[in-house]
Amino acid sequence: MTTISNLGVGSGLDLATLYDNLQTAEEARLTTITDQQTKYQSQLSAYGKIQSALTTLQTASAALAKSSTWNSTSVTSSTTSFSATSTSDATVGSYTMNVQQLAKGQVLMSGAITSNSTQLGATTGTTRTLTIAQADTDTPLTVTLSDSDTTLQGIADAINGANGNVTATIVKASDTDYRLMLTSKTTGADSAMTVTVTGDDTLQSVIGYDSSTSSGALSVQTAAQDAIVTVNGVSVQRDSNTISDALPGVTLTLNSVSSSDETLTVARATDSNKTAITNWVNAYNSLQSTLSTVTKYVAVDAGSDSQSTSNGALVGDANVRSIQSQLRSQLSTAQSGGTYAIMAQLGITQDPKTGQLVVDDDKLTAALSSDPDAVTNYFVGDGSTTGFATQMNNTLTSMLSTTSGSTGIIQNAEDSINNILSTLSDRYDAMQSRIDATMARYKAQFTALDTLMSQLTATSNYLTSQFSSSSSSSSSSSS
Repeated sequence: MTTISNLGVGSGLDLATLYDNLQTAEEARLTTITDQQTKYQSQLSAYGKIQSALTTLQTASAALAKSSTWNSTSVTSSTTSFSATSTSDATVGSYTMNVQQLAKGQVLMSGAITSNSTQLGATTGTTRTLTIAQADTDTPLTVTLSDSDTTLQGIADAINGANGNVTATIVKASDTDYRLMLTSKTTGADSAMTVTVTGDDTLQSVIGYDSSTSSGALSVQTAAQDAIVTVNGVSVQRDSNTISDALPGVTLTLNSVSSSDETLTVARATDSNKTAITNWVNAYNSLQSTLSTVTKYVAVDAGSDSQSTSNGALVGDANVRSIQSQLRSQLSTAQSGGTYAIMAQLGITQDPKTGQLVVDDDKLTAALSSDPDAVTNYFVGDGSTTGFATQMNNTLTSMLSTTSGSTGIIQNAEDSINNILSTLSDRYDAMQSRIDATMARYKAQFTALDTLMSQLTATSNYLTSQFSSSSSSSSSSSS
């Protein structure tokens, strides 16, 4: 509200206060609109909370409806010579394992060289090519060396600078004993290296090596070899200590050679299944808490015309009642064709007072352990129209749909509220324009009145002064 402070200056009338009172009375007509806007904004916020809670429940339901959730496995082993992880593709069972050999990458070492800065190749005034070939690498590591690059340091820098499958290290045994060590970055028998120097026989005689004949100037410090592990007596040989294709869905990591046969057990991951169920129960209970909050009703004294300001924004809302009804229907729907028909048989019951779900951990664990397939069937069903989690996911997906032509109950409610808010905004703007016009008219009228009153006052003062002067003159003449 804009206060007019200069009205009445000319007339002496308190027109500014009158103007402000009139403006307050006019703008009171906006209060009804702003109150409605506040109400619907609160409803929109409440629907946003419901949407968030429904989305969380839908995510948990979708997880329960996936076969992969129920096919999850865990592995245990009787040793530290290997470790294992599994996926839902793993087959439940027990396997006899024996790690017979670990995969290793080849390491070659040169003989003793008195200095790491002495030129080892021939002085040709040209370049030579150093090539390191490995069977497991399609492209050999190739570097070009000038005369000055044939020092141990120069050779190592050139190899490492090529960023190939081999690293070069200079080992200093003493001030007069330096050695070049070449290490394959990969493991397996095919990591064996053949080192060839083309264009410099002198340097070839110092660092050349042929892996096919195991001959040359370099010596083998670590032999290239594959990993070998037996699975139920079947020998499995791979070029890495991480083996992911020996058993379906199982990845083995070999750590050391076994001293005797060991056992690998793949079992259903009941803890993982239980976690998925618990997550769903928590999401359901969180939704119920949200619905209770937004529909809360606080009784008022008898005869009161107003409702409590503590009421939820959606108290008595038909859409919320529909959501609650559909969810209760899903909970009470019995699944057919399996050992388990209702959740209570799995140890999941509903508190009649609060509506919250409660899980009997012992009963749920027993069901998962004794008949996991039956539990899976209860939740997943055919994955399309049957199965508790499948049906719940379908219902929630429909409620949350935002697809044009098939929008769900939440989107429809929010669209309706947004349309009302848009209408209220237009009404507010139109009302404000009418009030502004009315107050502009009042200001013009008050300004004109102020001017007129100021003129009348000036005339009155002038006439009074004239009459007073005339009276004084008459009195003087009479004397």
